[in-house]
Amino acid sequence: MPANAGPANVSISSLNCWVEKGQFFVTGICDNASDEWQKIWLRMAPLDHSGNPLTIDGTPGAVFSVFSDATPPRGRTSFFAEWPVTAFSGTPDSCIITGAGTILTAPGPILIAMEDSGVKMIVSDTVDGKLVSVEKAWQVNVVVENPLDRQADHPRVELLIYDSDDRLWFVTVLNPEDPNQKQLLNMEKEGPMLPHEKRRFGAVIYYDNLPQALKDKKIGRVAFQPYNADH
Repeated sequence: MPANAGPANVSISSLNCWVEKGQFFVTGICDNASDEWQKIWLRMAPLDHSGNPLTIDGTPGAVFSVFSDATPPRGRTSFFAEWPVTAFSGTPDSCIITGAGTILTAPGPILIAMEDSGVKMIVSDTVDGKLVSVEKAWQVNVVVENPLDRQADHPRVELLIYDSDDRLWFVTVLNPEDPNQKQLLNMEKEGPMLPHEKRRFGAVIYYDNLPQALKDKKIGRVAFQPYNADH
């Protein structure tokens, strides 16, 4: 944990972890159960298939931060982290969150997700000589509202992707200021969100870049968690 981090009051849900392409992935949702604005870090302890603890780079676990730079009281954010399997003392199979640390932050804008939707994109393809319909991607949209009298200088949207069994497999951040996302994102406008402004964010989720479990089971639903970044 950061040297100046104190104990955090959080709860974890939708925790999922797996090995794929030589990497160990961990994802989930973190709720700030306190009455303070917080920047949150989590400590992960890996386990093998028998439930025995493993080390990572010679230590009992690893520390990583959640996505939101400042999670409001009773607010929610998510996380997605990965490590090379070679860093573990054995083959990781699962994990537990053993601790959390926090640094108190100043109150900031609170963004709200409204009117979200996700639509399958179906294309025709030839499989074994037959013309079939294939689910190629999803087109997702959400309206984000800035309901308070504070400007949100750097709006972001966490995009959570669940499979058809409602298991969380992937989380990413839609960042309008990232030049690498310009071709994937579509927005009504860019820049800071003014007080009481509403803005639509949209993106295309291609299966090519998703975990194998989502390719096999297909996307069941998506969810959105907006926040304001500190830069």
